[in-house]
Amino acid sequence: MAKALRVLVVGCGNMGASHALAYDQLEQYEIVGLVSRQPDSRNALDERLGGGHQLFDNYQQALETTSPNVVSINSYPDTHAEFAIRALESGAHVFVEKPMATTVESCCQVVQAARTANRKLVVGYILRHHP
Repeated sequence: MAKALRVLVVGCGNMGASHALAYDQLEQYEIVGLVSRQPDSRNALDERLGGGHQLFDNYQQALETTSPNVVSINSYPDTHAEFAIRALESGAHVFVEKPMATTVESCCQVVQAARTANRKLVVGYILRHHP
């Protein structure tokens, strides 16, 4: 099996926890850090994942410290574009929850950053109704 992709999970609320729990179940991923401005949410998620993860309240510090292959962005929408661009520029692939950005211009900047870095960019969304 190929080496696991190192994933940094940003945002430890409902969606971040959902994604982190899924990554934790997949051999192809290794969670290298959890980022949240709120210590309660990141500590609670770390416990749900079995503990021992690197915990951060500063995104840039987390990105530099963990050197992830993938960044899962599940934070507030006003951070999505900035966080995605930084991740892409660092060489990581990006999964970002909707909306990708708060303006069309910012969306275009994120897409351009992905193209320039030759990295994958996936925008997550959940349909209102699943079969």
